[in-house]
Amino acid sequence: MNGIKTSAAELASRLAPPLQPDNQAGRPASRTSLPPAPFPAGAIAGRTPAQGRLRNDGLSLIEILVVVAFLAIIATISIPSISNLVSASSYETAKRNLNYLNGAVIGFNNSNWELVLAASSGSDDEQKIFDSLRYRDATNPASGSPYLPDTATFVASSDTSTYRASWNGRMFGIVVPGTTGAGLDLMKIMGSSVQSAPVSTPVPHQ
Repeated sequence: MNGIKTSAAELASRLAPPLQPDNQAGRPASRTSLPPAPFPAGAIAGRTPAQGRLRNDGLSLIEILVVVAFLAIIATISIPSISNLVSASSYETAKRNLNYLNGAVIGFNNSNWELVLAASSGSDDEQKIFDSLRYRDATNPASGSPYLPDTATFVASSDTSTYRASWNGRMFGIVVPGTTGAGLDLMKIMGSSVQSAPVSTPVPHQ
């Protein structure tokens, strides 16, 4: 029986892996464990093999050309739209200022007499009507005068790229961009600083 036990013990010791010394003092030796399975080729820690094969180079020439073409299409669509919005906003401003001018003319006509002045090719007629609307007699002021605020600014212009107000004999009309003709610049009429009061009297009664 002792011979059989000894043989069994020897067999167990031979089958068990040898003990390896531990690197840390004070700890018992441990048996050697099997080495971890290596990562598949091309894989890195924390990623699957498919993720490990992700390329790290930049965009190709074809991809860059596609992006540039896409941006060019967006610019082609958006730039005209922005231009149309700016043009529409300028027109609304000019129309509002034109209505303000003609409202002042109506106010003058109701309180005094009808402003009638022959239209001219220059901007002298617009200047005279404009000064009449801003005039206020210091000793005997007309009701509601002046009919334009003291910050209203007269800027004569024949620039075909802007909106102008042209006197037609009884009212102001609008001159749109692209059309020749001198008049009052509708985009600059509403100033921020006080203007000198006109010294000439209004256009006389016809």
